Amino acid sequence: MLDLHRSVTGIAMAEYYELAPPPRLADCVECLWVMCQPNESEVVHRVLPDGCADIVFTAGDSKTSLHVAGAMTHFADFSILPGQSLVGIRFHPGMWAARFGVSADCLTDQLFSLEELWGKRARTLLDQISNARSAQQYASLLAASIPPGQALSPLQRALAWMRSRHGLVSLADAAWRTGLSVRQFRRLCLRETGLSPKILARILRFRYALSRVGAEAGLHASLAADCGYFDQSHFIAEFQRFSGATPANYLLR
Repeated sequence: MLDLHRSVTGIAMAEYYELAPPPRLADCVECLWVMCQPNESEVVHRVLPDGCADIVFTAGDSKTSLHVAGAMTHFADFSILPGQSLVGIRFHPGMWAARFGVSADCLTDQLFSLEELWGKRARTLLDQISNARSAQQYASLLAASIPPGQALSPLQRALAWMRSRHGLVSLADAAWRTGLSVRQFRRLCLRETGLSPKILARILRFRYALSRVGAEAGLHASLAADCGYFDQSHFIAEFQRFSGATPANYLLR
């Protein structure tokens, strides 16, 4: 997924910052984000999975576009061209499929034109954003295009609980919170997040470890235990799977 906001690494860094979502979207949106590449060189960013999905607006060289990026199961590298600006709205796991009008598993590891999903609504939004004058205005228009959600469903509440526990939960406990069988929960989780419960939990745990690895460099054994890994070797293997680097090499980027 085109996740240029989350855990980003590369041979150079574009300018990046996040904006809090409006209160009406707080249950479904993690943040709005802005990334710009004002320099004259192209930069390559490694994008890491986190269980979320995005709508991404891209502007540069008189060209604009709106895309939807589904949940990722592995890292991917993307290029940011000189003068490009990207603005995105990042949805919590399981809080976006209905708004996109598609089953989430149809978008896993995929990037689609928003017009393919929204039709005229997407074309109108692209025209509005393209005429804005600042990244903050881009973000405001993106947020305004998302209707407030209804009360969270039992599945969405269970997914929010999984997120609050950094994925350190059992599938049986998560299913119990929804009143569903484990099989039903697995099926609905895949439909609403694009990920199986097991993969989602692993990604949430990885994201938690990633948030701590810089502050706890050299303490990977204790970090592995705190984050629920079997041992340091398990932690390093999972970290490498999702980031493409060992924790030590990741910190050197």
